[in-house]
Parts: sequence; structure tokens; C-alpha cells
Amino acid sequence: MLFSEIIGQEDIKRKLINTVAENRVAHAQLFYGNTGHGKLALALAYAQFISCRDSEKFNHQDSCGICSSCIKFNKLIHPDLHFIFPVAQKDSKKGPAVSNDFLPQWREMILENGYYISLNDWYQKLDIERKQAAINTLDSSSIIKTLNYSSYESEYKIMLIWMVEKLNYAAAPRLLKILEEPPDKTVFLIIAEQTDMIISTILSRLHLVKIPKIADEAFRLACKQKLGLDDEKADQLVRLSNGSFKQAMIIQHQTETIEKDFGRFVEWMRMCYTPDVKAIMDFSTAQGKENRQQAMRFLQFGMEILRNCLMIHLGQTNLLRILAPQQNFYKKFAPFIHTENITLFAEEFDKAIHDIDRNVNGGIIMLDLSLTVSRLLRMKEKVSA
Repeated sequence: MLFSEIIGQEDIKRKLINTVAENRVAHAQLFYGNTGHGKLALALAYAQFISCRDSEKFNHQDSCGICSSCIKFNKLIHPDLHFIFPVAQKDSKKGPAVSNDFLPQWREMILENGYYISLNDWYQKLDIERKQAAINTLDSSSIIKTLNYSSYESEYKIMLIWMVEKLNYAAAPRLLKILEEPPDKTVFLIIAEQTDMIISTILSRLHLVKIPKIADEAFRLACKQKLGLDDEKADQLVRLSNGSFKQAMIIQHQTETIEKDFGRFVEWMRMCYTPDVKAIMDFSTAQGKENRQQAMRFLQFGMEILRNCLMIHLGQTNLLRILAPQQNFYKKFAPFIHTENITLFAEEFDKAIHDIDRNVNGGIIMLDLSLTVSRLLRMKEKVSA
């Protein structure tokens, strides 16, 4: 990771570069700030810069990016770069988990997300959303063992600890000891979001580097270059993301997913209304090939659209947030969703979601639901006298 690849944070970059130029690299530094501000990216760019063999190519203002050290850092496989992060086993019978067991997934997650990651990303990568991950005593012991070895290639050994607030109390004394008496030429780069959750004795040993939110202009440029957005959408993300590029990535992904799901729902409703039996069967077969979570999410999204249609039909539109490209569909479709059939729609969608969750054949469920939807769309609303 080069400093030049990081979004904004120019003041922080200059300060970090100067610590190397002036030979005053603190042995234990805490990079802290909100998700998406670039803490991990800055720490890794700093580690790469410290270890770069040819930074004079950029007047010692950035890593060269092409020496053997930089190439290994770009792949997160440099032998003098070590990682500790919160972990948990999916299967409790396997015994305590340690960071080294999950290094391939860790590297994949960072590279897949462009160095802007969240704790939820990591939990999803490990498929442990319902468990509490932690940095445990085994990892604390491995820190001591690893750093007592000599460096392999670089002048410094670098230990990057991500989300140190997840360090459990039993592990703290061992980490505290090595922070107080670090081996020669060792640098701890520690990442956190909530400093008030860090054990006080650990926090007091760290040099603090606060990472602020990304400045608007740099954020806007990144949205255009990295996410491929036009000026209007980039400005919208700047307003919605509060300086967090991770939040911008989430919003952009949700927008793309919503647009895709909305288009599929519109086509599905047209098939059902016609009804086009062959198209319905093809659609149901395709839906049945999706994983359970995707299939359930699509039906839940469909229920939200039906709810919006009912609100429009009843003239209660003040709380609805409908995107401009969707308005024409809602205008035409809303008359078919009314008080006579909305409860039946909800029951049928709920039943389908429940059956999919129980791993019933998704294609059969969608075919059955489609035929029911076709019938419900023709149900007439009773006109009160």
C-alpha cells in the first residue's frame, strides 16, 4: 500500500513520513478513528514505507512500490510483517482460535475491500456473525514468541494488531510486558475505533495517532475514481457517508443491489400479471439456484415494495422514499395492491421465506408463490357504499 493510494489524510501522511526521515519512529503507535477513515491503510502504508529499500525514487516521500519488500507488502506476505486480530472458531470443538489460523482469509478480506474494512466484514468472512471474536492469550503468547526472533529481511519487525479493544483481560498482561520492554527494532502498529474500550494500562503505553474523517474534496474524488460515480452521485455519497469511505462502499453496494432486485421484481410482477407461465417457470428455476440468504432477501425486499404500493394506494406517501426511476412502476402497480389482498400477500411471502429458510426447494417455492401472486393481483378491491 502506497501513501499515494490512500484517500486524503495528507497531514497524517506527512507526519508519518517525517518520523522515518527524522529517525523517530515510536515503537508502539495507536491509529484510532471511525470505520472507513483509513486507519489500516495508513498503518500498512507506513509499515511498507519503513521497510522499503528504494524510497529515494520518490525523494523519500513514499515507498517505491517495486522493490522486493514492497511487492511482498502489497500481497501482505512480507516475513517481517505480522498480524494479530480478533478470531473465533465456528466449531467450538476445535479448541481456541489464533490469528495465524486465519491469515489467508484476513489477506483476502483486506485486498477485496481495498484496505477499507470493518469488523462486520471480518465476521462475515469468518462466518461468525453470531459469535464474539477476541484477541486471546494464545495470540498474546505468539506476539512474544514471534518478536523474539530476528528480522528476516527488513531493519524492523512490525506487529500490526487490529481492533485491540477486543483484547481480553487475561491476554493483557503479556502484551503489556512486551510493550514495556520491546525487542530491538520492533514497531507495534495498533488499530482501534473505541479508545475507551482499550485496557487503560495498554493505552497509556501507546503513542496516539488520531485519524480524522476524510476531507470532502478527497472523498469526492475517490468516489469518482474508485467507485466510478458521476459528480451528482459522488456529491450524494459525500453527504451520506460522513467521511467514511467504508460507509460509501456499503451505500454504493446497497444501491446497486436495490436497483438489481427492483428490476427483477418488476419483471416478476409482469410475468405474474400476464400470466406468462413459461417465463414464470424459467424465473422460478433461476431463483431456486440462488443461496438461501439471497432468496430470502429478495422476498423481503419484495414485501417492502408491496408495502410502499399500499401506502401510495391509500394516499399516505409522506414517509416514503422512492427513487425517481422507480416512480413510474409504483404509479402503475399501486392500484393492484389494496386492503383486500395485502394481508394475503404478506402471508404468502412470509410462508415462502420460512420454507426457504428450512431449505425446501427454492424453485418449487417460487413457482408456487408466483402462481398465487398471479391470482392475488386479480383480486378486486371492495368498494364501500
